[in-house]
Amino acid sequence: MLAGQDLTFIDTLYVSLLGILVVFSALVALDLAVMIIGKVINAIQGAGKNAASKAAPVKSAPAVSDEADKELLAVLASVIAEDLGVATDQFRITSVTEIK
Repeated sequence: MLAGQDLTFIDTLYVSLLGILVVFSALVALDLAVMIIGKVINAIQGAGKNAASKAAPVKSAPAVSDEADKELLAVLASVIAEDLGVATDQFRITSVTEIK
């Protein structure tokens, strides 16, 4: 098409913008496809969960041992100390609340 011809600045700008338009159009199409597939899969799994959840008995939460709490506090203290760059005896953890 352009063999042997010199491209002007406007021509190169046009080709660049056309390439960017094609790439972003493909990205938008992929995004829409992923969203649609996700909604279809969630709808299929949601129908299966509703049937299974009606038949399944409610399970009680497992008891948490004191040893597990001590281990969790030790891990949290070491992470906080590493992040702050201080020793573990320079701060105190007063409470731990799980965010659900």
